[in-house]
Amino acid sequence: MMRTWSVLLGIVVAATLAGCGGGESKPAGEAAKPATQATTPPVAATATTVAPAAGAAEGEDDEPAPLLAWADSDTDEGKAPLAIAFTADVEGGKAPLTYVWKFGDGTPDSSEANPKHTYAKAGTYRADLEVKDSSGDSDSDYLEITVE
Repeated sequence: MMRTWSVLLGIVVAATLAGCGGGESKPAGEAAKPATQATTPPVAATATTVAPAAGAAEGEDDEPAPLLAWADSDTDEGKAPLAIAFTADVEGGKAPLTYVWKFGDGTPDSSEANPKHTYAKAGTYRADLEVKDSSGDSDSDYLEITVE
């Protein structure tokens, strides 16, 4: 009885896969191999799904993705003197990128992507990030820093 169910299940799986383009049709007499056939199509489906995405990415040199920038830091509050490591998280844009960090405390700007800065006096400061790409696209973000 168990073999009959296995054979029937195999026929159903094989018929389903053959009907959706999952492989060639097998005569009813060859239904004893459905387990091997059933494991193969998901691998092929995964490869098929990945291949078009990779092919599409290769042809996208014509227009870069829009430039997006986020300002981040290891901390945004503390006692003076407060040393902060800033990070520019960027997506898209066309290289090369330029960065400008304005720390809001009257000190010179930084053109580094990930600068370190120390706030010497207590106060609330706005650290601004502006990123530009070579095609003229730009984006900006800011952080509020509280120094006690």
